[in-house]
Amino acid sequence: MYRFFAAVGFLFAFAGVAHWVVPAGRQAYALVAARDDAARLADLQLEGVLTPQRAASEIDAALAQDDGELAASFVELAEARGIEVSPEQQARIALANAPGARFARGAGRFGQGFLTGEGEDLAGLAGATASDLTVWGDVRDLGREAIHWAKGEPVDRLMVDLAGAGIAVTGATYAAFGAPLTLRAGLSVLKGARRAGAMGGRFAGNLATALRGGRKAEVATLVADLGAAGSKAGTRATFAGLRHVDDAAGAARLRGLAEAKGGQTLAIVKTLGRGALFVTEAMARLAFWVLAAAANLVGLVASFNSTVVAMLRPLWKKKRSRAPLPA
Repeated sequence: MYRFFAAVGFLFAFAGVAHWVVPAGRQAYALVAARDDAARLADLQLEGVLTPQRAASEIDAALAQDDGELAASFVELAEARGIEVSPEQQARIALANAPGARFARGAGRFGQGFLTGEGEDLAGLAGATASDLTVWGDVRDLGREAIHWAKGEPVDRLMVDLAGAGIAVTGATYAAFGAPLTLRAGLSVLKGARRAGAMGGRFAGNLATALRGGRKAEVATLVADLGAAGSKAGTRATFAGLRHVDDAAGAARLRGLAEAKGGQTLAIVKTLGRGALFVTEAMARLAFWVLAAAANLVGLVASFNSTVVAMLRPLWKKKRSRAPLPA
């Protein structure tokens, strides 16, 4: 009987494991199926990650740092996913984002963005874009790099290329009465990300190669994608996403996420990191769960066969014992 009980035990064990293996494998497959849809990918990965407790703690942390923009992004994301935000938190966020408070924060950042081209929020980017539209921003950046060259200091060749392209795009913007404004905004995003350290080395290398290789269509598409992302989700969200972008395809994913999620984008990237745009981790998870499911299936079949054999073995022994002896 011990063989029968052991087989039944293994059968129940493998059946119990299937309760976890099957749903996990299904989720991993859904992530891989959504690999080309950044918005759907983010929705799937947020399941089980953005809990009410996580949302509340992220909002409190943002408010503790006087970051009304990030707190508001988490509120928008929480509401979109059916997570309730406490009235106390909503009141604090409303106070942090009141017109007077926003103006007080934004006035200085607009001026800083206009003079230096640096800024990670909407006001800072507005100032940087305004300076670029007057050509002051690109001339300022070229002058800064010229000073570095004169002093024998390292020159940021990518910044020089972006500033040169910016002057050309600014001229086209005026000539076409603002038609390529998305390109102009995208170049401002790129220059601001370069100064803020929000641009990865691989992305910077690919961009520099495209600029110097004369691949104008590819660069124009990439820049337009970043400009559109900034207009839909804001500068900080674009900077945060750009840290995980390596090429033009990644910029297109970031644009798709920003256009689908809008103000939620900053909170999504803050929560998921690179997983907000790419499915590389899910591929590894899918491979693991496929192997686990295969092993579980083999175990189920083997334990079921062992159980049947253990049940029928006594009958075989009885038939053999009753068989007549040969004369």
